[in-house]
Amino acid sequence: MNQINYKTLALLISMATLSNSCETTTDIVQKPNIIFILSDDLSYGDLSINGQKEFTTPNIDKLASGGIQFTNAYAGASECAPSRASLLTGSHMGHSRIRSNRSIRGQDHLKDEDFTVAELLKKAGYTTCFTGKWGVGLPGTEGVPYLQGFDHSYGFYDQRRATGFYPNFLMENEKKVVIPENYGFKGKHTYDGNGKLILDRVKDPEKVINSQDYLHEKAIQFIKDNKDAPFFLYYSTQLPHGPCITPDIGKFKDKPWDQKHKEWAGMIDHLDRNVGEIIKTLEDLGEADNTIIFFAGDNGYSQWGYFNRTPWEDDPIFKNKGPWPNGKFIIKDGGMRIPYFVYWPGKIQSAISDHVTALYDFLATAGQLAGVEEYESDGISLVPTLMGNPEKQLVHDYLYWENGSFGTSEQIFWNSHRQSLRVGDYFIFREHPEALIEVYDLTKDLQCENNLAGEVDDVVQQAKEYMEEAHTDSEWYVNPGESEKEIHVKRAEAEREGTFQESIWPNANY
Repeated sequence: MNQINYKTLALLISMATLSNSCETTTDIVQKPNIIFILSDDLSYGDLSINGQKEFTTPNIDKLASGGIQFTNAYAGASECAPSRASLLTGSHMGHSRIRSNRSIRGQDHLKDEDFTVAELLKKAGYTTCFTGKWGVGLPGTEGVPYLQGFDHSYGFYDQRRATGFYPNFLMENEKKVVIPENYGFKGKHTYDGNGKLILDRVKDPEKVINSQDYLHEKAIQFIKDNKDAPFFLYYSTQLPHGPCITPDIGKFKDKPWDQKHKEWAGMIDHLDRNVGEIIKTLEDLGEADNTIIFFAGDNGYSQWGYFNRTPWEDDPIFKNKGPWPNGKFIIKDGGMRIPYFVYWPGKIQSAISDHVTALYDFLATAGQLAGVEEYESDGISLVPTLMGNPEKQLVHDYLYWENGSFGTSEQIFWNSHRQSLRVGDYFIFREHPEALIEVYDLTKDLQCENNLAGEVDDVVQQAKEYMEEAHTDSEWYVNPGESEKEIHVKRAEAEREGTFQESIWPNANY
């Protein structure tokens, strides 16, 4: 299999391209601090700036209204792990090491030769920190954050364990930090008359430790400790990924909603308050004007999964899905559309941009902000748009996705042959390399109901060429068009190697 090796390739962006982009960066007189806040399963309509009426998100709205809002922004994938890998390595799904939540051998990991944005920024003199949900390298593999460019790392390395907010332990670099206050909790919980959380089967419910609170404190301390030198903080919060649980629903306890809706609103309020604390910490330290903050979702709509509803059905109370069809796990437009804002007081002017971008543009953007000239990426720097020069912004010929893992484990292995593209105003999709290509004009058909493939032969032909060009075979993931026999061979090889595993903590969700 041909897997791209980012550390042994030439790692060289075209200097002509870089020079053209750098004409727009004369206002960047020093390396800014860089914070990327990646929310987990946040829906497009969960934010009041995007139309949410039932609750508000004033601090996240501040990032959006005070910076640039990208209305054509996409995740790198339609689910957690590959979207994070795309963000970190600047790779689309045809090149990424991680292409689905599960490979043939279970949770997979980045390798030493993969090149991350943290490694890029370390080359530029940045101190780097990760907090939250990692998902691209279990303990004991070379994919853990402290071996992928992060000086400090705190959180859940196993993404399955990150589906709990009251864990028995968290990781700090290579060490397991136990949390005995949470021992005994198995998921059952209630709330008192004031809306305060009460966990079942713990020794003292008033002393339990919420993982988001713990990891947020680590992030705030990192900012304070590194205020005098450029830093990069990857704030990969679990919020508001289910299961629904939050320390306090008091703000919503009298709403005419069921408990899960109160919890969902509470979880998003929790995230919003933490974003506000990050902003205030920077302002108090005098670092707000020297810190650029990126905020994004990691995939499309997913709330249905926590409310026992039909997949991708919109919520009848919060109506937070947005106008796109489908959602998480499906590589159609609604599976990757995300809220995406970039905020930098005094440097970025408030604007709404329709520039088509994906999370894998972040590595190139961070590289240019930090003055690093050598790196390999499928992305394009957003600096021209951020600095108010959209006429100088390079654009993608296409965005590319493949795979997607909705279904049972067997369905995932046998049916992950989908490919999709965003080409200009067109969204393009096919179920399998042997299936017919579908073409939709997003300027007229956000719901992707009117297939134009029979009317745009040139677009169809170009799409076939792009799909072939974008894909590089993966060793451990299903490649589009792979036969069942080939997939069985991979699985047998993983079992022979002893690497077939779902998680090294298979029953440790809490």
